[in-house]
Amino acid sequence: MRKVRGRLVNFRVTNDEFEQLKIACDRQGARCFSAFARQIMLSAPDANPGDLDRKLAVFDRRLSTLEFSLSRLFNALAVSSVEVNVPLPQK
Repeated sequence: MRKVRGRLVNFRVTNDEFEQLKIACDRQGARCFSAFARQIMLSAPDANPGDLDRKLAVFDRRLSTLEFSLSRLFNALAVSSVEVNVPLPQK
């Protein structure tokens, strides 16, 4: 026997957000918007602060590595562009 759903959860969205939600609902093949919203909200992973801290630390390390690599790349490009623009000695 199915449980009666008697509680109402209400939240406001913009017109653009509503259109995005309708598209997402259609993509998921949900039978109705309420079923889609219920499915998404109840299947959301629990936020574990320790897990989020670990993920943030990993992200921070990766971002630092990326910044360092981009800095090296920009420096190499700057040096090579200077070398390319150096006029050849005249004979």
